[in-house]
Amino acid sequence: MRIRVILYSYLREKLPVESNGRVELELPEGSPAAALFEQLGLPGQVAWAVNGIARRDFNLILHDGDEVRVFRPGAGG
Repeated sequence: MRIRVILYSYLREKLPVESNGRVELELPEGSPAAALFEQLGLPGQVAWAVNGIARRDFNLILHDGDEVRVFRPGAGG
């Protein structure tokens, strides 16, 4: 299955500069979000959303065509 990933802030450094923080990944059908984070070497202490809905459960099963956006964690105040 193909998953679209968009990285923001310093997380973009995980991808080549020319990718502009965007990549499409091939993952096995039924893969959890944790597999995507592992494949890209992303830390677990980030904010992320799947198809515009904020998520926290790394066991969430991804589906073909999903879009995952990953952000740096917000600062408190």
